[in-house]
Amino acid sequence: MKILIYDVHASESGALAILDDLYKQVCSHSDKKIEWVFAVSTPNYKETKNIRVIRHPWVKKNWFYRLYFDLITTRKILKKEKPNKIVSLQNKGISFSNLPQMVYLHLPFVLCDYKFNIKRDGKVLWLYQNVLSKFIFKSLRKVQKTIVQTQWMKEALIKKAKVNEDKIEIIVPDISTNNIQKYKDSIENRKRFFYPATSFTYKNHFILLKAFKILQDKGYKDYELIFTITESENEYTLQLSEYVKKNSLNVKFNGPVKREEVFEMYAKSVLIFPSFVESFGLPLLEARLSNAFVIANKTSFSQEILKNYENAIFFNGNDAAELARGIEKLNLLPYINPKGAELKKESVNLIDLCISF
Repeated sequence: MKILIYDVHASESGALAILDDLYKQVCSHSDKKIEWVFAVSTPNYKETKNIRVIRHPWVKKNWFYRLYFDLITTRKILKKEKPNKIVSLQNKGISFSNLPQMVYLHLPFVLCDYKFNIKRDGKVLWLYQNVLSKFIFKSLRKVQKTIVQTQWMKEALIKKAKVNEDKIEIIVPDISTNNIQKYKDSIENRKRFFYPATSFTYKNHFILLKAFKILQDKGYKDYELIFTITESENEYTLQLSEYVKKNSLNVKFNGPVKREEVFEMYAKSVLIFPSFVESFGLPLLEARLSNAFVIANKTSFSQEILKNYENAIFFNGNDAAELARGIEKLNLLPYINPKGAELKKESVNLIDLCISF
């Protein structure tokens, strides 16, 4: 049997982590009679007797190259490799192939209730939600299996895309707990707030600034807020920076931080997570495993990940005053060691599904 792993999208962050993890699973799998072909862009994986890697780094140049790959190069790959099945890790199947296909959907934009606005959020996110989602849904109705990371995505896929429930599988991201540091409770750490997020508008940084402005006006002067973005990334971050300076808020634009530093921050700060849209929301799980306090926007994904977690405070993501009250509430809470921090582990893993679907 020959299986094609199709993923020229993945080159960084979560998408690349999924591809890396599958490659490692394939390398360590006991059945060496199965042939694997990885069609990727920039990842430089080592080939073995049963693993071939076809690299197409030019795909990442622009949309024209990507379109050419989808319409022309993909046909050449299928004709040459003659796989028995296709595993697409890039949200939709190959429309012109009649081979059995499984798709990993990790785009929350096409399923969320949050409405993207062209002016506020940009054209790309608006197009994904209002145009490209239709093509993705059509594709997922045809393929044999779709993988998502959370129950809320599965339910949304059934409702919005009309995909049959028995064709959807949930695989919870598996993170190593080796580097997780436990939260050290102190007055200082309850006044330090950490938000590891990129500079998209749906990440909702502004609600944090408005809440901290409310607290500052009430006399709270010693709170610290740490972002993993820089002040000059784009128009959005420039607006954030301008608001901070105008109101003299104690906010640090640290920029991207290393993985080890993120775990260190969980041990000495409160995770504050106002994002409206996530496929999973990994920092929520990581902070939970650290036994840290978490203040989160009350969304489907946050309530799923933080279910029964005693150190979580939820707020309406549009209400800065409610968030400010949640922050004040920390001063009154005793530290409670949660019972059972980890999410339930799923018995199924990605490579098993690749082989069996």
